[in-house]
Amino acid sequence: MTAAAVTAYVALAAIQGALVALPCPTALERLRRLRSPLWTIVPPGALLVGTFGVLALPSLAKGLAALAAIATPAMAAIAVAAVVHGRRRCLLFLPAALGAAAVLASGWPGQLAASLVVALACLTLGAALASVTPGRWLRLGVFSMAAVDVLLLGAGVGQPSAALLNDAMADGPLPAFHHAELGTMSKDYPDLVLAAVVGGIVAGQPTQVRTAIVVGILAAAYGGLFAVADMLPATVPTALVLALVEWGPVARSRPRRRRLRCAACKRRTPLSALPYPPPEPATA
Repeated sequence: MTAAAVTAYVALAAIQGALVALPCPTALERLRRLRSPLWTIVPPGALLVGTFGVLALPSLAKGLAALAAIATPAMAAIAVAAVVHGRRRCLLFLPAALGAAAVLASGWPGQLAASLVVALACLTLGAALASVTPGRWLRLGVFSMAAVDVLLLGAGVGQPSAALLNDAMADGPLPAFHHAELGTMSKDYPDLVLAAVVGGIVAGQPTQVRTAIVVGILAAAYGGLFAVADMLPATVPTALVLALVEWGPVARSRPRRRRLRCAACKRRTPLSALPYPPPEPATA
């Protein structure tokens, strides 16, 4: 691996770590009315459909690439307005600026801008899955998605489908919004969405920042396997970190704590919602 490739992969790993640190615990909480264990099949199912669907119907690759080009900027705008800590609608200019830079700039600046737009879109998807999937089922979805990713690459079917998607956007007028790419290195939608899902799991917990740092470090170190492989299942480091957070020695030694609400996103509780009415003032 060249120095440029190492730098690119470390930068993409840092983006994965940031996706764990960014979600607010109250992100997209209106979606909680849709909570169901059935959402567990979405992460691994999307990976299977995106792989075998493209292989069975190659023309589907162009449709998926076009859908990503249209939906990604919109989901990036939702991320800055409704998902990240201290979200503000005034930040909506950020996805617009990044999108313009992705279209107009060339080389690394354009790739970085496009990658950040994709990462923000994946942040929205991950936060949505974290809101609609019950806790234990959500963790099952994370581990099953990583397992499916390993099996698909091990079976040799993940590489051809990824090549078809890349070819579908190669000659298009818009940036490749179906993956994050820097130089010769890239991370696909599932890799980034899974990091955002883990961010939704640990959002508001004291370990959120530490989990994000560990994800970034382990994802960067995982890139060393490119010395012996051309393609890696990048969902694996994220799933391993979640396992450490949930069942590692640190998790067993610390008491369970209630989630903290983001200070910038707090809502005042009306008196009518309190469990007991306030005491009446004493009269003489």
